[in-house]
Amino acid sequence: MTPDEATEANRHAWNTQRFGAWLSAFGSPEEEARRIVAEPRQVLRRLLPYLGDVAGKRICNVQGSHGRVAVALAHLGAEVLVVDFAEDNRRFALDLAAYAGVAIDYALCDILNANKLGRNHQFHVLVLELGILHYHQDLDRFFRVMRELAADGGVLLLNEFHPIQRKLYWPEGPHHYFEAGLVEADVPNPDHGGESLGRCLYRFWTLGEIVTGAVNAGFRVARLDEYPDWEDPTIPGTFTMLAET
Repeated sequence: MTPDEATEANRHAWNTQRFGAWLSAFGSPEEEARRIVAEPRQVLRRLLPYLGDVAGKRICNVQGSHGRVAVALAHLGAEVLVVDFAEDNRRFALDLAAYAGVAIDYALCDILNANKLGRNHQFHVLVLELGILHYHQDLDRFFRVMRELAADGGVLLLNEFHPIQRKLYWPEGPHHYFEAGLVEADVPNPDHGGESLGRCLYRFWTLGEIVTGAVNAGFRVARLDEYPDWEDPTIPGTFTMLAET
């Protein structure tokens, strides 16, 4: 399967029953907006230690999905663009922003085509949180797009599932750290006891491949922190990479 075919398959999966899934997970956009406005720093708890004051910064929330991160950032004074390819995600995010009393931009777009948005080299910060890289089969191309979006002097902040957790311990993972093929698994469903919302194609990367991809694109890695798994603290669960232009 070509990368474009995989993207189209994933796009279809992410546009299936997604709005209803977010309603099941968070309640109505109005209810969730109240929670975000009350505690925006809780929503951003994995990001703010690296970002500091976001007021006045132009931020691109890459594959920003339901918009909770974007709305929390906007509530703290950032100018935020979400780039994502699922219409139901955009619908939920824009409703969420309206009820929170903030404005966000939301581009319905495959992130690899973000150069068509006319926003290259405009963003002080690129924010990527949990479940981004495994949708891409060409990591070098992905990070080149990130570098094109980032302003000179900007940063890329990636908070992502750790390759060890995804490759070796995730039930649907390849269970082989160096496996380079595609894995078909359920699209994420926030209702963990609910029915499958469809199947996605994933490509899991090693930590070395991720860092090298960022460096090859022109980023300088300033920090790389690893954190324990939420259920098994003896293994890494997530990592955060801060990279500068």
